[in-house]
Parts: sequence; structure tokens; C-alpha cells
Amino acid sequence: MGSINVLVLTIHILAASFWIGGMLFMVLALSPYVRKLPKEISIQAYQSVGKRYSFWGTIIGLPVLFITGVYNMHTMGISFSELMNSNNPYASTLHLKIHLFALTAILAAIHDFYLGPRSHLNEKFKVSARIIGIVNLILGLLIIYLAAKLRLGG
Repeated sequence: MGSINVLVLTIHILAASFWIGGMLFMVLALSPYVRKLPKEISIQAYQSVGKRYSFWGTIIGLPVLFITGVYNMHTMGISFSELMNSNNPYASTLHLKIHLFALTAILAAIHDFYLGPRSHLNEKFKVSARIIGIVNLILGLLIIYLAAKLRLGG
């Protein structure tokens, strides 16, 4: 594997770590702390951290994951047409991973640019943002599992 391939894979892993790590931070560290604060401060904290994370995680991170993922797929010798080959376990797992990534990107956009900024307005937005955030975390963890499976051959 050439040094450029190692660099691109490293960037891909770092972006994935930031994406999943950020979501885990929000769920496990930020949310429990912020819920204990007065409502006005809580709303301000969620909105401020959410905007910053949306920029780095969604606007920067997801495109980096997509670009490096396509590059990595190419270096593994998998073409887009081969992704439809269910006889190849590697291509089949990668196919599922790509679909879950697309779903994650769509849900992240809905969460970060529609529901999240409105979550303080009413309970419907708040609950919807929370549900989509949790679903996206679960999808992200599943994508990490599939990445590990790919590393072991598919």
C-alpha cells in the first residue's frame, strides 16, 4: 500500500472517529450536564455546541468521509458496478456501508439544519431532534462495525 493510500485511510479513520466521537460526546457528556442547567442557559449551550459540531462534523466531516471512502474503495479494486455483486462478500458489505452512510448524511442534514436549530421552540422539534440524533449514532456505530468487518475481508 502506497504512502498516499495510508494517508487517505488515516484521514478517513480520523474523520470517522471525529463523527462518532462527537455524537458519543453529545450523548454521554454534554446532554447530561446541560440538562441540569437553567433552561435558558441549556438552550444556549445546545445551540452553540450544535452549530460548531454541525460545521466540523456535518459540513466538513461527512464530505471528507465520502471522498476518502470513494478513494479507499478504488484502492481496494472495487468498482461501483461491482457493489451490486452479492457473490462478493467484501462488495456486499461495502454496498450496505455506503447505503447506511447515505442515510446518515441525510439524517444529519435534517437534524443539524432543520430540527436542531428549532428544538428549543417546542417539544415536537426537541423530541424529533433527539430521536434522529440517537438513530444516527446507532447507524454510525453500525457503520464502524461494517468497517471492521471489511478490514477482516468482508
